[in-house]
Amino acid sequence: MAGDTTLSENYAFAGVYHVFDQHTDSAVLACCSLDGTISVCRLAPGPPAVLQVLRGHGGGVADFAWSLSNDVLVSASLDGTLRLWAPADGRCIRRVPDPDGAALLCCAFQPLNNNLTVVSDAPGTLLHPPPHSPT
Repeated sequence: MAGDTTLSENYAFAGVYHVFDQHTDSAVLACCSLDGTISVCRLAPGPPAVLQVLRGHGGGVADFAWSLSNDVLVSASLDGTLRLWAPADGRCIRRVPDPDGAALLCCAFQPLNNNLTVVSDAPGTLLHPPPHSPT
């Protein structure tokens, strides 16, 4: 315990994050924020560092997911847009607005086909945005 908080409270993560540590020589952390950004960070090797800050959403990022190959990232935002990113260089590949302008709350890649993403908006509609071309 530190002060009046428990160990789990001191090390609790808030929000969405993904850690990739499947390779023994590297580990990458990505986290999204209500400021509309996604940070891609290197945890290992060497000292931790922010590799890219993905900017472009006009509202908080509610969810994101990596493609199976880890070379594309999809994000869902409260600004009503889904974005596809090339995290290696921070480039936005595609922006897809919700047809009704509703906040987007969650997103995922179809596990066997990185050309298909699924997103859900605030009213609870499940959407299949148009396919994208792999980078």
